[in-house]
Amino acid sequence: MKWVESFRRTAVASAMFVLATSAVVGAAAAQTVDSIKKGGVLKIGSQVSQVPWGFSDASGKLTGFDIELGEMLAKDLGVKAEVTPVTSSNRVAALLTGQVDVLAAVMGIFADRQKVVLFARPYTTNDTIYIGKVGADIKGWNDLKGVRVGVPRGTPQDIAITKAAPAGATIQRFDDDAATVQALIAGQVDMIGGAATQVPNIAQVAGPGKFEQKFVVARAYNAFAVRPASREWAGYLSDFVARKLASGELPALYKKWIGGELAQMPTTGEGEAALPISVVQ
Repeated sequence: MKWVESFRRTAVASAMFVLATSAVVGAAAAQTVDSIKKGGVLKIGSQVSQVPWGFSDASGKLTGFDIELGEMLAKDLGVKAEVTPVTSSNRVAALLTGQVDVLAAVMGIFADRQKVVLFARPYTTNDTIYIGKVGADIKGWNDLKGVRVGVPRGTPQDIAITKAAPAGATIQRFDDDAATVQALIAGQVDMIGGAATQVPNIAQVAGPGKFEQKFVVARAYNAFAVRPASREWAGYLSDFVARKLASGELPALYKKWIGGELAQMPTTGEGEAALPISVVQ
């Protein structure tokens, strides 16, 4: 479907930002495995307000899937893990300007991002889904006639529904995920587009048994991202992911934080093989 190509280009605003970042600030020196080991510290850029990827628990300790994976990587290198908080809008700049050595920051692989950073092989999947009230008979695009659908502006889920929604569907766009989720809970919209990991978060706020995943739109792959010239470092990261998949540690981490079984993933973070795939027609 045509919208898949738009999905693969990811959000227009995000793409413009990362491309502008690389043009304006340039890239810091290529990172090497030896330089990190000699420095004794692995500087990891992670999102710290994205449950279950990175957040502070009740005791104030920083935890989550990406946080634990970064700590696992630092242990593998024999160095100390140092987490630098980043956001979706500044994470690429933090990497390219040398503030961090690697991004483990809910970093989905998209074609425009591949032009700016170098991705290791994926370590997890991240499904884009649509969420609605329990009991509503909605299984795909064709069931959205007369339905009010909320999406974060400029996101893959916005691009997808703009291309695929039938006549009669009402699309409402919000500035971020939090506003979109709030609109669903408040009854301003009937469904929202988001990530699969948002379902348990919504249940915590709205109460269990009220909202559920209706259908999956596409599956993206998250990976470590490094500076463009750091191919040796990216190779080490790909090998690390392969070893942790084989040992069962990575699937166990996925089950702990995301739930269920980790799907099969591409063995490279480069080229079309690593780009999001369409799930619903």
